[in-house]
Amino acid sequence: MTHPNFDAMSREELRAYLLEHRNSEEVFQAYMDRMTSEPVLAHGSPEDLADLDRFAAVLEQVKQLKRARKTQGS
Repeated sequence: MTHPNFDAMSREELRAYLLEHRNSEEVFQAYMDRMTSEPVLAHGSPEDLADLDRFAAVLEQVKQLKRARKTQGS
């Protein structure tokens, strides 16, 4: 059996692999390393939730970043 290359896996692939191998400390650590090394998609505040225009702007920013991340992974 070959050892999987966690670095070559997309975030989604690594998450799926983790769910299939829940008891693997190695997979868990690889996933946590990935999660802490990736940038946060958006920063917000409680005020953003109260102001619908600001919330919409933050939501659009998250959508754009997700689209960009998806095209980079393709």
